[in-house]
Amino acid sequence: MTLTQRSCILRAALSCAALAIAALGPSGSALAQEATATRTMSLDEARAFARAHHLRVIAARQRLVAAQRDADVPGAQWLPRLGAMAQVVSSTANNSTTTILGTSTVDLPRIGGTKVEERPDLQPYPSTAAALGVRQELYDFGRIAAETNAAVLAGDVERFRVANVVLDVDFGVEQSYFAVLAAVSIEEASRGAFDRAAQHRDLARANVQSGLRPPIELTRAEADVARYEAGMMRARASVHVARSVFAVAVGVDDVELDVRGTPDDVHPLPPLATVLGMAAASPAVLEGRARVEAQRASSKALDAQTRPNIMGTASISGRAGGAAPSSGPVPYGDGWVPAVPNYDVGVVLTWPIVEPVWNRRADASRARERALASEAGALLESQRGAISIAYHEAVVSQQTLAALERGAGAARANYDQAENRFRVGLGTSTELADAQALRTEADIQLAIGRFQTARTRAALERAIAEGR
Repeated sequence: MTLTQRSCILRAALSCAALAIAALGPSGSALAQEATATRTMSLDEARAFARAHHLRVIAARQRLVAAQRDADVPGAQWLPRLGAMAQVVSSTANNSTTTILGTSTVDLPRIGGTKVEERPDLQPYPSTAAALGVRQELYDFGRIAAETNAAVLAGDVERFRVANVVLDVDFGVEQSYFAVLAAVSIEEASRGAFDRAAQHRDLARANVQSGLRPPIELTRAEADVARYEAGMMRARASVHVARSVFAVAVGVDDVELDVRGTPDDVHPLPPLATVLGMAAASPAVLEGRARVEAQRASSKALDAQTRPNIMGTASISGRAGGAAPSSGPVPYGDGWVPAVPNYDVGVVLTWPIVEPVWNRRADASRARERALASEAGALLESQRGAISIAYHEAVVSQQTLAALERGAGAARANYDQAENRFRVGLGTSTELADAQALRTEADIQLAIGRFQTARTRAALERAIAEGR
């Protein structure tokens, strides 16, 4: 599940809970208790578990291991290569004998000759050969080192990608963790609203029965109870949704995962200029720069393919050809048995002086290098923009939270005053219902505000890779 999908689900969960603002009510009495306890994790435990077990992190680390294995491949060219071959060929033999096909496993020199005829002989003759050969790189003029360097730098790209994936997973865990806390707070606020509405209904019933208040007071109270009960059911459902998203974000097999404990107090935000300066150290930016370096190394490795190469070669072989040689007898078996032994040792220098294909591949690689350099610059600017946005959102959410806390305190005081007025007969049920709705809405908005504060702070830490 992507971060975007998780964010959408979390917003849906909180929106579902926030319907308690409109329906203003929930009731746990209408829901059966869960048969088994839900597994719980603290934020630190959840992050540690996700880093070790989340499939996205595991896949990223496996890609890194594969890239490191790729870096070992070029160096294998320094190891001896051993090969064998055997063949039977039927062909004409004009001025030749022991016809041998070239193979990629053994460097086998051609040995033998037939008498020269004035007219070509179309009679086919058998040729057989069996050989065992070894090749050893002697000097490569830096070609293998260039290939190895390109592979190592490609591994660096994967290393930064792992760091980026870990940041994404951490952010998903933190966001879903705070969403569970928010959903639980909304459910508690809705349940409290329902309990208070139930108490007011009972008081209104007693007053109506005693003749102190008109029946409309009781019917209004009954409607409020039903409204708050429906709201609590929605809020309770949002808790299950948030726990399910938390389980997916952490990577556990449980259907739901609950939170344990509360996060530590966050330190004050540093100045904007300070956090903007951290953009260059972001794994996403470092990955972009690593791609440029890896492509540059790949261009150099392609250029190196046209350098000279010195290789040692040796083989032992048996061969025979059935055609009449220029001197001496036809070997035993008339060419069907490779009975003539030979061995060879040599040093081979090869140099592809003009190789248009490699040159054009190197040109194409340098073009990709320039494109990646532009993308890396754009990544840095984008990261700075993301940090700036996350920073201002964090500042706004903190300032908003302070206002929501003041509003929640005032709403509770207003409710207490309205309740006292209602109990002594000075207030009406409408006045009390308005105070109740104001208090419930303030409590729910405060829970959402705390979630937004924690989420925006986590988003800022994700953007600047704080503590990673």
